[in-house]
Formats: sequence, structure tokens, C-alpha cells
Amino acid sequence: MTKKEFKPNNGTRNTKKAIITVCSVALAVILCVLGAAALYINHMLDKIDYENTPGQEDGQNVVEVNDDQNLWNGDVLNVLLLGTDERSDEYSDNARSDCMMILSLNRKTHKMRLTSLERGIGVPIEGQEDDWLTHTFAYGGAALTLKTVQECFDLDIDRYVRVNFNSFAQIIDAIGGVDIELTALEAQGLNGEIYTNAITNHPVQEGWNHLDGYDALQYARQRFIDSDWQRIERQRNVVSAAFDKVKTMSVFQWSSLLDTALPLVKTNFTKSEITSLLMDAPGFTNSEIEQMTIPAEGTYGSKKTSDGRSLLDLDWETNIQILKKFIYS
Repeated sequence: MTKKEFKPNNGTRNTKKAIITVCSVALAVILCVLGAAALYINHMLDKIDYENTPGQEDGQNVVEVNDDQNLWNGDVLNVLLLGTDERSDEYSDNARSDCMMILSLNRKTHKMRLTSLERGIGVPIEGQEDDWLTHTFAYGGAALTLKTVQECFDLDIDRYVRVNFNSFAQIIDAIGGVDIELTALEAQGLNGEIYTNAITNHPVQEGWNHLDGYDALQYARQRFIDSDWQRIERQRNVVSAAFDKVKTMSVFQWSSLLDTALPLVKTNFTKSEITSLLMDAPGFTNSEIEQMTIPAEGTYGSKKTSDGRSLLDLDWETNIQILKKFIYS
């Protein structure tokens, strides 16, 4: 029997060439898109005002913390959120931290927890008598406030993000405002119907209100109507409402927001760390923020400074345990 000579099928060969060509073009397009995205992200991140805290190394904590495996978790990133009291676009070294919160992001479970630190907590300050936690910023800027929180709470935290009154209002405007539920007393205060330290530009009423940046700032600053304890709850309400708004935004709205917001913040995050966080961000879009305040109820007393001001005198051991269990549980 005569063997048939094998001849390549031109149709099959041409199909393979077409597939290779299409795949090559697709790969080239993907690489171009990724390259353009990388350049865009790098351009956006160049807008941030970066600061290094003394002794900071990329990814390294400044203060040694107690490595108790029950109270520490390498998957959790703690960030100190600072709101300072400048009323201009410029940041000042003499400002006070009007708002201090710890944002805890679990990058494995995508849980988020927000802890307010009462500004009247009495803390040691080198070369000074014990003073309010809020005053650490005036003595040594963000670096001293961060170091104080690290040491006093034995907490793994070495990064911060800072905004001031003006930048806070502009960021809230950039997301289109926030929806906040007001009590009757809060509405009366914001309308100036009773003595208050904060009045909105627009009239408000009891119940749900849509607040622009300035009015949200006034809501967050309001304290004369009740106390500083209620005020820090209002601050968290605004942060939570802002997050709820951001997580429903489209990619194009996100781009516009970043373009507006990034130049308004100061941070000691590095560019590579922020890039990593942006990659993680989609995982947190279905998360709710759990909240608490330190000191916990019944875990503090009071003491006086030499000039007669009252400081919250904490049971530190108890509050450290409560804080760490909240963050890491």
C-alpha cells in the first residue's frame, strides 16, 4: 500500500496565525491600558503632600509594641485620622488636633472599625506636665500625636492622614455632600435658635438632612448643645456617611474625587503604600463601619492641671485591652 504524503492545511495554518495575531494585539492593548493606568495613578499620587515622621522607614513602626498574639494582627492596618483646626487652605505647625480617630482596616476580612479618642485624655508630654491629648499636636505636630497614641495605647500604628477645617469641607463637597439624621436639639443649634458654637449656612430640621461641606463641618464641630462626647459621635457620623457615599460612586466619579481630595491631605504614607491601599479598596465597598469611643464608660476619672483644667485620668490597662479587642477581634 502506498503511503500518502502529508501536506499542511493552509486553512489551519492561517487560522493559527490569526489567533496569534489577535492575542498579540490584545496583549499589547492590555499592556498599554495598564501602563496608562499606572502613569495616571502615579500622577494622581504626586498631588499628595507627603510628610515623613522622625525615624520613619517604609513599612516600619516607630514604636515597639507588645507582640501579644491575642491582641495583634498583621492583617490589620491602623491609621490615625487627624482633623486640625486651621481655617485656611494652609497647614500650620501650631494647630491643634480638633479630631482624632483610629481607622482600622482588616485587609483579610475587609472589616472596618473606627475609634474616636476623646481629646481631653490626659497624656504625658516630655518636658511638660500632663496635658490634653489634643495639645500634643501643638507641642510636636503629627509626629508627637502619633507617637503618644502608639506609646499610651501600646498600639501598632505608624501612619496618619491629616485634614483641616477647609480641606474637610472641600472633600465633603467633592463627594456631593452627606445625608445626616439630626436630633431636634442639633437642628436648633445649627439654626442658631439656641446658644451654640456652630451654625449652618442653610436651615435644617429634625430628621434627615443633606449637608454640604461647610454645613457638615458645623455639624461635626457642634458641642455647646450637649458635650464633647456627643460631638465625637457626630464626627464619626460624618465619616461613616461620607464612606457610604464614596462606595456608591462610579469610576469616573472616583477619578474626580481623587483629583480634588488628594492635594488637600497631608500624610506620612508612602506612594507605594497608597497604591497598595487603592488596590485593596474594592474589597471594602460592602463593609459597614463599626464604631466606639475611648475611654470606655466607667474606665476613667478626672485630674487637674496646674492651671486648673480638667484631664480625663484613664485606667490605661483596661482601655488598652478594650481598644485592642475591638480592633483585632
